[in-house]
Amino acid sequence: MKYTDEQVKQAEKGDILEFADKVGVELAHTGHNEYKGVEHDSLVVTPSRNAWFWNSRNVGGVGALSFAKEYLLSEENLDKKNRFLKAMDIVTKAGINEAKTKEIKREPFKFNPKEIDKRFNKVTAYLTKRRGLNADLVQMLHTQGIIEQDKFGNALFLWRDPETREIKGATKQGTWINHEKFGKRGTLKRIEPNSTYGYGFSFDSIDITQGKGKPENIRFFESSIDALSYYNLNPTKLTNTRFVSMDGLKKEVVASYINLTAKQLTKSGSRLKSIALGVDNDDAGNKFVEKMQKYQARDIDGNVLQILSAQPNTKYGKDWNDVLKHVSQVQASTLKTRLAKQHIQRRELQLS
Repeated sequence: MKYTDEQVKQAEKGDILEFADKVGVELAHTGHNEYKGVEHDSLVVTPSRNAWFWNSRNVGGVGALSFAKEYLLSEENLDKKNRFLKAMDIVTKAGINEAKTKEIKREPFKFNPKEIDKRFNKVTAYLTKRRGLNADLVQMLHTQGIIEQDKFGNALFLWRDPETREIKGATKQGTWINHEKFGKRGTLKRIEPNSTYGYGFSFDSIDITQGKGKPENIRFFESSIDALSYYNLNPTKLTNTRFVSMDGLKKEVVASYINLTAKQLTKSGSRLKSIALGVDNDDAGNKFVEKMQKYQARDIDGNVLQILSAQPNTKYGKDWNDVLKHVSQVQASTLKTRLAKQHIQRRELQLS
């Protein structure tokens, strides 16, 4: 079937929210101007721009036709022509309206300290028992006012400016499982409304916080927990390092923190020495590394700094929290084996 230019334009401008509802793609309203997929929680829809982005696949677009081609038909083996025709057929039959986009004025981020609960037990339990993080590390960052617990028991990863310590935004992570409400992920996860563009959750290695080091190395991650996991695996060797979560794959966060850190180091006569991306070892992560390695980061002397990959080995996990949990299981298994052998040896001594 052939479609007129007018029909194609209408499909391109079709309202994504209305279209998703018509074709059965469930979206959860997670912010003032944000919806997330229930089945695929890395799918984000921004109604004000009638735009969508699928973070785990590093693909996105504007309008219903784009959404149908690249998201709805993502698993179908179709050539370009037949993918277009099938997408047009689906969008046309859905009978949706043209989206009325509008630019939403972004207000400055304002954090309400009353959100913070004096207790920290649920966050501690979640991060240590479910995510395998070291309790001392979690407590240290809580003491620094970087990780908090809200009144509902959710973890708050606060985006503090590295120098001023001003809170620029926050990521909220649920600590309890509800697949019916939160889909495949099972927990709440969202960026708080009006969080500052170009910022993210970040923390420095312990030597820096004690005034003994400088953030001469930066490591970027897709999530706060991945950043914590990476540091958790070898804290004694990861010195003079800043760890940053992008909450996805965001070039603007990489650029912003390279700039912020370089300026901070200039004041003490130091310079950036290394930049690496500890993103997931999957298709989207690999493409992001490839794209960012073309980006020319420079130190204060104008020297180009190569952006390296610090991705995990898929033998142990796709992301750094998977690796941490794998290592913890191996260590626990080794300890159990050693204790069992010692127990047997003691029993044999008693019997001899």
